[in-house]
Amino acid sequence: LYAMDVLKNLLSKTNKLISKDGKEGNHLSESSSLMRAMRKWERLREELEDEMLKPINKGTTFQRKRRIDVALTMSDLFHRKRQRMDPRIDDPMNKGDNDNSGNNISSKNDLADALDVALSQLLTKNSLGVQIDKEVAENLLKFAYGGSTDRIGDLLIQHPTAVTALLHNLFGSKRIRQLETRLKCARLVALAVTASERRAAAGASSIEGEETGEVAESSSSEDVLSQVILKGSQLCEQIENMVSFTVLDNVENDTVGSSVGRQLCAMCIKHSVVAQGVLTWAKELSSKSDFVTLVSYPTISPCILSLARLICRHHPLTRTAVLDISLVFMGHSNREISHQKMQSIKEQCLRLMLWLTTQGLSLAVISAVQNKLETGNSGSSEMDSALVRYFFTGILEIVRPPLSLAFFRALGGLMMKKPFADALQSKHFEDSKRGQIFRLIDLFEAATTGKVQKIVSWEEDESLLTMLKSMYCASKN
Repeated sequence: LYAMDVLKNLLSKTNKLISKDGKEGNHLSESSSLMRAMRKWERLREELEDEMLKPINKGTTFQRKRRIDVALTMSDLFHRKRQRMDPRIDDPMNKGDNDNSGNNISSKNDLADALDVALSQLLTKNSLGVQIDKEVAENLLKFAYGGSTDRIGDLLIQHPTAVTALLHNLFGSKRIRQLETRLKCARLVALAVTASERRAAAGASSIEGEETGEVAESSSSEDVLSQVILKGSQLCEQIENMVSFTVLDNVENDTVGSSVGRQLCAMCIKHSVVAQGVLTWAKELSSKSDFVTLVSYPTISPCILSLARLICRHHPLTRTAVLDISLVFMGHSNREISHQKMQSIKEQCLRLMLWLTTQGLSLAVISAVQNKLETGNSGSSEMDSALVRYFFTGILEIVRPPLSLAFFRALGGLMMKKPFADALQSKHFEDSKRGQIFRLIDLFEAATTGKVQKIVSWEEDESLLTMLKSMYCASKN
């Protein structure tokens, strides 16, 4: 709660500084730096709010409800009405020609309050694990009858947890079945997307110093986008009843005559919101306890992983979600499926993780593999010695100097783990790869002995390097 309060004060003071600089005509570089800091603080605030409103199964209903009430009390949804002051409404001397103006303002304020209450209800239902119903969606859309739909979208993107909840109800395993309610939820998501595009265009214009007075229009209209989102959720529902589907990197396959897989791939490439919804569907589907026992599991799993890779190639911000999906598949086990087929699926997961390593997620991938090795039971099939060697061989192929200290600490620490060391020191590891391990350790040494690195390196780094040499380079001498 204290962190939320600090972030609110930082955002408020920064907004005042930016507006002051704009009036005084100060250099744009200062304002752009402040805006970048504001975006980071806003993202941190969103993550804190999401953590407090995340559905949890622990505790009693009263405890969960109390946690939600505290989170909503800290948000603007609760404080906005109590901070609103309009003297034109309550001042008895302000009458005559201004009566209609005061009534209009009062009406707009009532609509805004009703919108805040409706969004609070949506967040509460989602946090308690209750499905969003028609009434909640209608209460949010009622603002459009007396106000602007832009306000609905702007409020939704200020609370990304609400957008995530809507996507879960459209694409998730417990999706809404009523078509009318699904269409209303799709429209709310479309409003959030158009508001996000409008905000991004306005931010780009302010940073570049373009004062054209116009904001770029959304790439898709609200109605068209809502139909696309609804269609994407329906395609995911159809795929659940299929044995496999086609995955192609082609945006020209979204026609009605194309197969379900081709249409879904084209939609994911064109529309990031559909891609996010598909990843939500894929994670919830693969996390089901009975998913691995399905007859279609050996054939549909490679298709889902290929679709996830296609999505993260075109939408970089989805790569963390794709890593989570690959880790879910790494945890699957079914004795009724041949060992060769299960290994093939897990090797595809590792190839996806290696590709993510080349796209800026190297530390996250290495940390995830280390957690798999630490939490897995003895003899666990999640990541056996063969998969460890497969993963490390891929690492050796993609690592290039110079290496950072953070990468050295992560990968060096992983190589010191007993399951990892046993797999690399076994007779099954190719002798030709051992020379690459020697070169890798030489790169580790260069990462810790440079002039700059010596200043920021720790004593633990030197001891880690020494242990790596004694473990892997003993045969070199």
